[in-house]
Amino acid sequence: MDIRETLLELTNSGTIRYSYMAVEKLIIVMMKDYLKSQNKRLFAENESVRGISDMILPDGIDSDESCIAAEIKMYRHKQMSLRVIYDTIGRFSINRGDINKLLLIVVNELPDGIRNRIKEKKKQLNFELIIWDIDDLVRIFSYNESLFVDTYNNLNTVLLRDTINNGISRNNSTYLEKRKKYVEQLHAQYENDNIVLFLGAGASNEAKIATWDTLISELFVALIDKQLSANHIQIEKKDKKKIVKEVINQNGNSPLLQTRFLRNGFENDFEELVRDILYKSAVDTSDLLEEIGQLCIPNRGKLGVRAIINYNFDDLVEKNLKRLRVKYHSIYGEGMIPDTDEIGIYHVHGFLPQEKENYENLTKSLLVFSEEGYHKLMIEPYNWANISQLNYMINNTCLFIGLSMTDPNMRRLLEIAAQKRTENDGECQHYAIMRRFKIKDSEEVESIKSFERVNESLQESFFKELGVNVLWIDEFSEIPILLKQIKGNYDSY
Repeated sequence: MDIRETLLELTNSGTIRYSYMAVEKLIIVMMKDYLKSQNKRLFAENESVRGISDMILPDGIDSDESCIAAEIKMYRHKQMSLRVIYDTIGRFSINRGDINKLLLIVVNELPDGIRNRIKEKKKQLNFELIIWDIDDLVRIFSYNESLFVDTYNNLNTVLLRDTINNGISRNNSTYLEKRKKYVEQLHAQYENDNIVLFLGAGASNEAKIATWDTLISELFVALIDKQLSANHIQIEKKDKKKIVKEVINQNGNSPLLQTRFLRNGFENDFEELVRDILYKSAVDTSDLLEEIGQLCIPNRGKLGVRAIINYNFDDLVEKNLKRLRVKYHSIYGEGMIPDTDEIGIYHVHGFLPQEKENYENLTKSLLVFSEEGYHKLMIEPYNWANISQLNYMINNTCLFIGLSMTDPNMRRLLEIAAQKRTENDGECQHYAIMRRFKIKDSEEVESIKSFERVNESLQESFFKELGVNVLWIDEFSEIPILLKQIKGNYDSY
């Protein structure tokens, strides 16, 4: 096996995050083996509590016996090579503590021009910088080529095993430590006017907007009522619920499939009926909507939130921004563009405001209330809703709130965005707030607690491949507090 060609092929295969994780694992395995032959140690991943680098070489390497921090970097766009290197050097300079040496491993070929510019940069540093490229990795890996081949051929197994082992050994407070770090990163992005909010059903849930299941169930009840009444048949309320349940089961529990004939069944009355059910029990605000609104109020000289992608039909976000005197523009169709002083609220699945008279051209604004509507989004790459989401996923830091992250179209767009990005290759730039998976009445069962930790670690790994960091919460009531902290109020807890 040609080690050099295999490495280069791996850096450009699959998604950028999988490539990075695979290459990083190869390097760690091979470096550990190489240093073991010298009776030297290597700490990596959860073994390194410093959190300042990918690896710590406490005994040095080869003839160098000083403590060395090592960072692994790779890129697919050559124009970003210097920026990636300079960013890494800058972060290490700030966070290095008492470590005075950085080994920067660049898993690419470094042209002489870039090497010369790095040499000039090294003169300005307050620590020693060592640069390796792919040729240095080939030299190290060649010492035990059979281990390289075996690890490469079993990469998926190795990655899965390590993720599980990390989950077993992780502390109960690991998710809190990560969350604190992610909140600080989000605050920095907020200060840089780079945050875009992606809102799902959970964002409106506390305000008692009808859930999808409730909406579909009540539409079925109404449809049954309509058809049976036309034939002079009356059914008891309890029997209607039973019929609804059986019809849902008959259609394979596929809401999009059910809505196909629901919409046809009501014809011109459909949107009004959906609107009535949607807002029947709703209130105008909630703690979460209040904090979303507060986050949208820009700090002095700033933009605040750059945009909102809203997967919900309702207008509760608009109502809260209006109350807080934040300028906004609801986007629900082709060609609609917010002004520079307005926050664009993109209803990419459709829009049904409670007071429809306040909006123009709402006809057919329900994009994804049927199977055919969803398929249209999946197969039309230039649909305005897809382009809007993709643009923000590529260029900004997105915070997902109230979403399960299982929507196939959204995941597809995240994958495309990762391939289109030209900077910070391999880095997760997005964040999702999600509730932790907990098994009831299992606090004292160690095996179940271990399962929960492993599951959490695996979920983080899955989302990392989508470029998403997970901020775990125990209760949904914690989300408003996190938003306050992202805004800059770190005393919220």
